[in-house]
Amino acid sequence: MKTAVQNRRNKEVAAYTIYGKPYKTEAGSLGDIALYEKEKIIIFIILKLNIKKAFIFKTNPDNGTHKVPGVYPEVILLAQTRTRFKTNRLEKYLEYIKKENIDLDILPDEFFIRFNTLMEERSNARDFYNLLRKYTP
Repeated sequence: MKTAVQNRRNKEVAAYTIYGKPYKTEAGSLGDIALYEKEKIIIFIILKLNIKKAFIFKTNPDNGTHKVPGVYPEVILLAQTRTRFKTNRLEKYLEYIKKENIDLDILPDEFFIRFNTLMEERSNARDFYNLLRKYTP
C-alpha cells in the first residue's frame, strides 16, 4: 500500500506538500491526491483560519504510528510545527536544504528528532546549519 496525501487549495483550508516527490498524482474531489512510495520523507503544510502547521513524516504503511490530517494511512511523524512563525522558519530552512541539494530521505530519524527539538527552542540559524553538517556527508 502507498501513502496518499490530499492536497487542497480553497478558502477554508489549504493543504500542500513542500518536500517530497510523488510517484503518481491523481485527481480527487477536494484536490489532487499525491501517492508516495514507502520510506520517503514528506513535508506537508496545513493552513486553516490563519493557523499554519507543518508535519515532517516518513511514509511507512506497514508501521505507521501517527495520524496526520489529509494523509492515509498512518505515518511515522518525525517533526511538527504548530505556529505560523515556526512553520515559516521551517520553510526557510528547507530553501537552504534544496539549495545545497540535500536529500532528506538519506538522513537518519535521529536528525529529525534533534531538528524537532531545535524548532521548539529559540535556536538560531547557526544551530540548524551545525546540525545539518553533522548528519550530511
